[in-house]
Amino acid sequence: MNKLFCVFLYFLPIYLSAQTEHDGLTFSKTEFNFQKVKNWISTIDTVEVKNTSDKKIFVFKRFYSQEFEVSVPSDAINPGESGIIAIIYKPKLKGKFNISIPVYHSSSQTPVEIIFKGEVLSFDEYANDACPSFSNARKPFEFEMEIHVQDSVTKQPLSNSLIEIEQSERFAQHYSNSEGDYKQRSEIGYRLLYIEHPGYKSKTLLKNFNPKNKKVIVELVALAAKEKPILLFKDSVVIVQKEKPIQLFKDSIVIVQKEIMTVKAEEHPDFSLANYKENNIIFLIDISGSMNGPDRMPLLKKSMIELTRLLRTEDKLSIITYADEATVILAGVAGSDQEKIISVIQQLKCGGKTSGGKAISVAYENAEKNFKKQGVNQIALSTDGGFNGLADTEEELMNYIGKKAGEQIQFSVLAFGQNKGGKQLISQLANKGNGFYLFIGSEDDAKAKLTETIKLQSKIN
Repeated sequence: MNKLFCVFLYFLPIYLSAQTEHDGLTFSKTEFNFQKVKNWISTIDTVEVKNTSDKKIFVFKRFYSQEFEVSVPSDAINPGESGIIAIIYKPKLKGKFNISIPVYHSSSQTPVEIIFKGEVLSFDEYANDACPSFSNARKPFEFEMEIHVQDSVTKQPLSNSLIEIEQSERFAQHYSNSEGDYKQRSEIGYRLLYIEHPGYKSKTLLKNFNPKNKKVIVELVALAAKEKPILLFKDSVVIVQKEKPIQLFKDSIVIVQKEIMTVKAEEHPDFSLANYKENNIIFLIDISGSMNGPDRMPLLKKSMIELTRLLRTEDKLSIITYADEATVILAGVAGSDQEKIISVIQQLKCGGKTSGGKAISVAYENAEKNFKKQGVNQIALSTDGGFNGLADTEEELMNYIGKKAGEQIQFSVLAFGQNKGGKQLISQLANKGNGFYLFIGSEDDAKAKLTETIKLQSKIN
């Protein structure tokens, strides 16, 4: 597989600073860290500002430099309401940059500094044509992209192949025609492609499309007779890498847990300390805009609430969310504090871009802080698809997760939604992290799969 995790770093800045309070305005973020960027194309980045005062506040428009275009709310922001500051950074030269722009508003004499930093390794050859602008309205720079799917040996086209195309928070599923082709109008930029055909190994690849590189030929390798493809959306699929793999859902029948009576966590009859190890669970939750669907966040909340009702005082639970930035919501809370945990879960909301690079590091720090020597320690990534990781390449991320698994911190995955390409990727993370992979696709799954899996992992032999 190509250097898959780089795509997100190329397109999405990692937001490292927490929200900033400034004389009546709350800025959702004040730092954009693009890290190292290959084939730079400028994008529109946004900062949400909320008026927490009791008076109207104006954000002042001003000229910064030829490298920046800034759009601010045209009207005053009323008390309790929010507005958007949109910024386009257009560097002229390759190399490192660390620039701050001052944003003034009517409630203060001093500005808020918004920082842009990173390093431009190269520019896309069509960067000037594709660059967005607030001042000059223009149609998107488009061309026809083409994806051709064929057998790796015979070179014969493979018709009706699933072609999933993902860009940032958006993904769509298509199928190749009788000639093995799929075509569509496209803008310049990277796309994450996931290709699947019955009887062949699926393939994920990264492609930077532009008018000179508008076609990609994808060759799929036929499966050997004894090989069977992993079905990511079958109820019985759980990936667990152990000395002896555990089959959690035998014969494709989902084990449905009976409704748990509301009792004190430490007195729960089905999860006693005599029979089950203590747990240190860190939920690393994707709350980006793509998780905002009926088959995603509502099922995630239900799964977590069902598990919470099972936990004991000795168990520790943490919740870390990520979208534009990583935020620790709960850190090592006792499992018996169920009212507090469930309240936090119920208040989870979606919004923003997927930017998980910092989040995974924060999750491991939390796992180490609350580590249980004789218990089960694990990070449970909950997402609907791709995860941009800690390192520059997939191999580095896999090695990092594998190293932590060797230190008795497992990495598991709760998967939601229908983004197959993203799940192909994160299932490998669960494998490397000696954890579990669970696809939650229904109410029954939400009630049973997570609780039964945690119980099985914690069982004292």
